Amino acid sequence: MTKVIAVHSFKGGTGKTTLSANLAATLAQRSRVGVMDLDLSGPGLHVIFGLKKGDVKATLTDIFLGDASPDDVVIDLTQRLGISNGGGLYFCPASNKVEDMLRLLKTGLEVTLFQDTLQKVGERYKLDYIIVDTHPGVENDTVLAMGCCDALVLVSRVDQQDLFGTAVMVLLAETFEKPTFLTLNMIPPGVKIKDAVKVGRELAQLFRSRFLEAFEFQLDVINNLSRSVFVLDQPNSSFAKKISEAAENLTRQIGEIGETHKVAN
Repeated sequence: MTKVIAVHSFKGGTGKTTLSANLAATLAQRSRVGVMDLDLSGPGLHVIFGLKKGDVKATLTDIFLGDASPDDVVIDLTQRLGISNGGGLYFCPASNKVEDMLRLLKTGLEVTLFQDTLQKVGERYKLDYIIVDTHPGVENDTVLAMGCCDALVLVSRVDQQDLFGTAVMVLLAETFEKPTFLTLNMIPPGVKIKDAVKVGRELAQLFRSRFLEAFEFQLDVINNLSRSVFVLDQPNSSFAKKISEAAENLTRQIGEIGETHKVAN
């Protein structure tokens, strides 16, 4: 059964979309992975995946507006990105047309339609995971994604406003009985990573969440300017190693949570 993982941040500028793309590409090395761009008012994943205007025939936005089906939208990135070892990466882009964004804002996004889209894409492409990159903040789309996901990865900087908002997101996720995984990103230079990990673990315990990973401020990742998937370009980098560790930790814990629920039921 496909596991849906939503990646969210309370504020913009946390590196959420970059982490989503690199996490998805890492998981896709050994699993069949879908990626959905649910940042409907500010999509960016298509840029990281190197897609041009002509590569996108239809979008998630078109599905939600009733103008397309999932089969019209999904783009197989497996060969394009050089993914092998039996895995695969399948992408559902969002529209970057202002008129489409405005139309969707007026009509709204229905939970049953989103759930149906997740199910159809998961079954059609035999996906193990779907990564959903959400819009920052607390909005209808965010709440919808949270209600439909199996786990929520919360990306935060070590910043008072970010951390306060992350605590709010954890409380919101608890109302849906969804497990949350705290990820600290862009740890400032001069802060030892072991100290950041310690803080992250303490915060996760305080927030009744799980700690996933702490990422240093990586100048080489920043300088990439979202032009490509960094872990595929630089597979031996320290960032790629940490993303791999995070992916392994995340899938292991999601599996353990699933087994616990089976026993409980």
